[in-house]
Parts: sequence; structure tokens; C-alpha cells
Amino acid sequence: MDFAGIGPVKDALTTTNDLLEKVLGELRRTNDAQLDAVVTELRAVRASVDRLVAQQQEVAAPAS
Repeated sequence: MDFAGIGPVKDALTTTNDLLEKVLGELRRTNDAQLDAVVTELRAVRASVDRLVAQQQEVAAPAS
């Protein structure tokens, strides 16, 4: 069933959906980039913690 005058509303909804799809794509790209940055930082922190733990273990180990 097609109501008179609904054409412009359908067109507006189609345009809105197209724009939302573009925004969602950009948000996904931005999110992926930010997640990659967080992963890189967390790996650096982990490496730093591992080094500190190794140093503490060397200090705590009795000399041979």
C-alpha cells in the first residue's frame, strides 16, 4: 500500500540510511585504529613489566 506524499519520506529515509552506513564505516575504521594503538601500548607495558620482573628476580637470586 502506498500512501500519497510518502515518497519524500522514503527518499529521506534512504538518504539517512546511506549516511548512517558511511558513518558506521568511519566509526569502524576509527575504532580499529584506536584498538591497534591500545594493543601496541599494552604490549609495551607488558614488555616493561617483564623486564622489571626479570631484574627483580636477578636481584633476589643468590649469587652462584
